[in-house]
Amino acid sequence: MGRKNSRRQSPDAGLTITSMMDMMTIILVFLLKSYQTDDVSVAPSEDLQIPLSSAEKTPKLAVNVVVSRKDIVVDGVFVLDIERGISDDTGEEELSIPADEKRGQLISKLFDVLLEKAQTAKDIGARAGTDEMDFKGEILLQVDKRMPFSVVREVMFTAGQAQFGNFRFVVIKGGSG
Repeated sequence: MGRKNSRRQSPDAGLTITSMMDMMTIILVFLLKSYQTDDVSVAPSEDLQIPLSSAEKTPKLAVNVVVSRKDIVVDGVFVLDIERGISDDTGEEELSIPADEKRGQLISKLFDVLLEKAQTAKDIGARAGTDEMDFKGEILLQVDKRMPFSVVREVMFTAGQAQFGNFRFVVIKGGSG
């Protein structure tokens, strides 16, 4: 009879709590490693149409400048309005930075805001004491695809003067070039 009892399985055979915890830990680590978020949010509007591109790089977190057909916004805070006019030559709508907001190519209000952002980023980097948190002068530009190059050039010049020399343009993935 002892032989028959040894063939029977004990009632607690199967998965134990230890193996279940191991399995759940592995699944949790896998999900955390594969989880990705995009740091850049694009608010769809008629005044901002982001160009299409075949670019594969994901954007990094940086100061976010939105140049729509209506205004310029830095990190969600309004900076100035874009001036709309009618071209004498073609009769089409013409967009530009208001003349009283500029000193040559420099956009005064935008310069002040970006210079403050640069100083804040430098202070944070100095307090953190790590290379990862150092100020790198990176800026994300969300520019309407119909924006004249003259406005884009003035925004880039202003950002460069405010110590932001590493430009990254936000595009929508899916274009052929």
